[in-house]
Amino acid sequence: MSAAAFTEAEITEKWENYKTEFGKNYPDEKEEQMRKKIFTETLLSIEEHNKKFERGEVTFSMGINNFSDQTPEERARSRGFRLPSIEKK
Repeated sequence: MSAAAFTEAEITEKWENYKTEFGKNYPDEKEEQMRKKIFTETLLSIEEHNKKFERGEVTFSMGINNFSDQTPEERARSRGFRLPSIEKK
């Protein structure tokens, strides 16, 4: 996966549109930059997947949604998934 699929300006535009569409606000610049990085990785992953869809290699397409700035672990928690706790004896 390469950021070459989009220019930095395109990524920034998509990021700003994403924040507006989904009402995203972050408490500080550090958090925003972390979320933008996750969003960019998600965007590139979606782009790669959708190219496979166009070639008929997978049966569904993907798109950006309100979870696109979250880590896989955060998305799993939002669906109610909990890792089993390991009790120390």
